[in-house]
Amino acid sequence: MTKNEFEQFLSDSFREGISFRELRLSEKELTHLKTHFPSAVIRRTSEVHDAYRKSWYEVCLHPSKGKPESLDSIREENYRLKRELESLKKRIY
Repeated sequence: MTKNEFEQFLSDSFREGISFRELRLSEKELTHLKTHFPSAVIRRTSEVHDAYRKSWYEVCLHPSKGKPESLDSIREENYRLKRELESLKKRIY
């Protein structure tokens, strides 16, 4: 993934007020994320198990906000993920 593609991926991942996501990242992508969001809290949730040398991470961009995400932003994220899953299912079948 190029730097521009990764920046677009981050923008898409954290749009519409979403500040917490679980992302699969390479070491290079993780370094880039930390550079752009130095106050982010990042926690690895898996080991490297694939050919792309990526691990899963929980990423919270704004840990000092102190307030949970709104119910609307959580619903929107769930809806977006549902659309994404449906799109992937169509590609498989």
